[in-house]
This record gives sequence, C-alpha cells and structure tokens, in this order.
Amino acid sequence: MFLGFILIFILIALDQVTKYTAQFFLSATLEHTKWIPGVFELSYHENTGASLGILDGQILIFMIITLIALGIFGYLFIDVDFKHKKVYSISIVLFIAGTLGNAIDRALLGYVIDFMHYPFLSFILTPLNISNFYNNMADMYLSAAIVLFFIDLFFLESKRKKVTIDA
Repeated sequence: MFLGFILIFILIALDQVTKYTAQFFLSATLEHTKWIPGVFELSYHENTGASLGILDGQILIFMIITLIALGIFGYLFIDVDFKHKKVYSISIVLFIAGTLGNAIDRALLGYVIDFMHYPFLSFILTPLNISNFYNNMADMYLSAAIVLFFIDLFFLESKRKKVTIDA
C-alpha cells in the first residue's frame, strides 16, 4: 500500500507540473504547437466542464462527484496489492491520481488545464456535435485506469479466484 501512495504522489506531481508548464508556455499563444500534424498538438485550454464539454461550469457538482469517487476509490485502495494484483492496483492508483489531479485544478483555479489535442478525432466528434477533444495527464490516467480495471475485472479476477479455489 505504501508503494501505492508513492505512485499517487508522483503521478499527481507529474500531472500538475505538465499543466503549469503548458499554462506557462502555451497560454500566451492561441496557436497549436504541432508535434505530429493532424494527429497530436499542444494547445492551452481552460476546461470548466467534464470530458467533451459536459456540465460546463458546474463546479459544485464536480466537487460532489469527486468526493464520492474518491470515497469509492479509497475503499478499493484497501485491496491494493502490487505483488498479487498488479493490474488492479495500478488501475486504482491511476483512478485516484487522475481524480485528485483534476480536483486540484478545479479547487484552486475553477477550471481544469487541458493542453493535449488530437485533431484526427474531429471527424468523429464533429458529426456528433461534441466539442473538440483536449485533455491532460490526469485525464490520461483516468482513461488508462478504466481500461486496466475492466481487464482485471473480466479477465484476471476469475483467474485469481480459480487459483484460490484450487489451492
């Protein structure tokens, strides 16, 4: 569990450093810094909503949802075991770090700093009338956490139970 706390701290620090670096270097310009043209760009964006512009400006709702999510993730963190449940443990650490990383922004700034942009997604999002997709490291943590959590839930948990039953 100690390793989990260390990883959460490191991931939150990385998230905050990248956000404030983006704010410092990218906020002065309205142009995108194109790393891979048409695929990956950097651009400063202040997000007052959730992913894809949902619940724009609803900070109180976000803080309530954040507290509930952290309660759930904290409860799941009790079972973190990097020796026997690596994928599960990494997913829970990523859930907590991602949730706290964006909560820090909302609490201190009133918005989340987003800076990574994927223009190739526009052809999917525009017909759905969804705002262009920007994100940050905390969002990446949350996306990875969801994938890893479901991999563990649907593929690895049953194997662990089978090993326990056979033993």
